[in-house]
Amino acid sequence: MAKVVTVFGATGSQGGGVANALLEDPKFKVRIVTRSASSDKAKALQERGAEVIEGNFDDASSLERALQGAYGTFLVTQHSFEDPDFDQLEIKQGKAVADAAKAAGVQHVVFSSLEDVQKIMGFPCLHFDSKAQIEEYMKSLGLPLTVVKYPGFYDNYLSSRMVQKLEDDTYEIAYPLEGAGMHGISVAVDAGFAVTAIFKNRAEWLGRTVGFSAEKLTIQQHADILSKHLAPRVFKPSKMTSDEFSNLPFPGAKHLGDMFKFYRLGNPDHSPELTRQLYPGTRGLDQWVADNKEALLNAMS
Repeated sequence: MAKVVTVFGATGSQGGGVANALLEDPKFKVRIVTRSASSDKAKALQERGAEVIEGNFDDASSLERALQGAYGTFLVTQHSFEDPDFDQLEIKQGKAVADAAKAAGVQHVVFSSLEDVQKIMGFPCLHFDSKAQIEEYMKSLGLPLTVVKYPGFYDNYLSSRMVQKLEDDTYEIAYPLEGAGMHGISVAVDAGFAVTAIFKNRAEWLGRTVGFSAEKLTIQQHADILSKHLAPRVFKPSKMTSDEFSNLPFPGAKHLGDMFKFYRLGNPDHSPELTRQLYPGTRGLDQWVADNKEALLNAMS
């Protein structure tokens, strides 16, 4: 009989990648939790065979329904930088799911965590630190846990959020890493299959932490790869520092600036070797850009 895995955040990037990968494996039955069962993404997953539970992190009864009888669960917590207390809200929500998973007897929790930047570096990065606190709470409950940590998303290039066209018709990549390298992966595809492999091999991965990565590249290397495949467009890295990024006038700029500062100075622990052990088809940026050339051209047109 197929094992039920409840996927939180299935209409988002991380959870969506996991749900789609699990749906391709007959060993699993996918159950998703969403605020709106009528959303296009929820309907698309339902059409592929997912069970849909309408609920949210603040509704204890919906968490109970979502986890009842589940073998496993994938949890990524949500946040909005527009809420001044987003980190405390995220911790509250993560603890609520942890308590519900404990009560339901879930046999394998895969939690998308991040580093405790305050503890490691001495400066805060709230959307990292909050997840680290949830991770510690899960461990204190004795949950059967595997921790995964995501790096930068290649998929962000498809939304053009990190690319700006300049007056000279070149394209600037807005990651303010000042020459440092950054790990990355396709979250929509490759990371989802890596998580599926973790669920398929519980005994091997229980109690472990895996930092996903296809490879670590500088933003100049990103620019060179994008320029090669998307010619005649020319890409170049931003000259902005992480501190300058922190002062940009949009919600979350400070927190993202802290994240880039950590990427530059903190050497987060991600492993291309472990990632490919889980999913040998994990693609580096060069192959990912080649595979998504048409979509990237449309995004940047």
